[in-house]
Amino acid sequence: MQQSSNYSAGNSNDQDQIQMIQNSNEEQLYTTIEDAHRSQHQYDEWNPDVIAYLRAVIPMSPFVSYLCYKMQLMSLPYLGLQMLSIPLALKLRDQSVWIRWPSAFIIVALLGGIKTSSIQLYFENDNVAIKGMFYAFTALWECSNAVYIFGGRDLMDRYGITNYQRALFATLCPAQIKFTAQGFPRDQWVRGLLHIGGYLSTFFVLRLVLRYVVETIEMYAVLEAEAIVICVSCLVHVWNVPPLLYQMFMIGYRVQVIYPYGSIYLSFWSKWSRPASSLIRHMFYYPLGVRGRAFLSIPLMFLLNASSHYGVSEALVGDKSELGWNIVFGA
Repeated sequence: MQQSSNYSAGNSNDQDQIQMIQNSNEEQLYTTIEDAHRSQHQYDEWNPDVIAYLRAVIPMSPFVSYLCYKMQLMSLPYLGLQMLSIPLALKLRDQSVWIRWPSAFIIVALLGGIKTSSIQLYFENDNVAIKGMFYAFTALWECSNAVYIFGGRDLMDRYGITNYQRALFATLCPAQIKFTAQGFPRDQWVRGLLHIGGYLSTFFVLRLVLRYVVETIEMYAVLEAEAIVICVSCLVHVWNVPPLLYQMFMIGYRVQVIYPYGSIYLSFWSKWSRPASSLIRHMFYYPLGVRGRAFLSIPLMFLLNASSHYGVSEALVGDKSELGWNIVFGA
């Protein structure tokens, strides 16, 4: 009887200890969840201040000044549409694709039309290199902003664009940006600087070397094509320089710039003009059901990519070259 009583008492003490441990674990779990929610809440509440806006404007001001100088009065509607695009995407983020798609397409068409017309009017005395640099830079800026209208809430939440302050701030970057939970570290920016600088240095070294072997390379079509591909894959990193400068001014802020180009020699389709490829995917590939209707979405993507270069070709050299671009893109 006494043993039974002792057993019951011991069992009761064990249950009390187990209950205390469970309560303690629940309190720790609750505290952990609360800390996570508090951290996320603080992250969601962070918005760019006046200093952040000023720091974002500084790296963009030389290009915007040049744009205004060359495009003259046409720069006003162009810049207005650029600044409107991401706030409009935020406004329409929960609307159906039947509303977002036409809105985004109109923005893209107007921006492209204004830019192409201004190049034809005001860049006629500039060489092809100047025209090409201007066209490519503005195209990356346009795609980076307009893609959010196509993408809707899913895309905007992925990049942390949750209010109009962030939306306006994102329009000031020449590439896509992502709002993060922590400030951007300086050492990561230095790695980006070395990466981009290495590619551009390689391009200039290759130019010097190829001068001495150009006759030999031209004898073999494979070698010539390979040399061109390597040079282009290095040269495209020049369009990473403006985002790199922008990121330099954002060191310490909760903003990460998505560089437009990666190592395209090893992985072309995933790293060639990320803003443009993202725009094309959200314009056709995703709305048409991804792989479910690949027979329709993929040809449309290639056709859009080809047709988007008609205006580039006409603005730069005065010829749309529809057949040539269709062959290049398999459209």
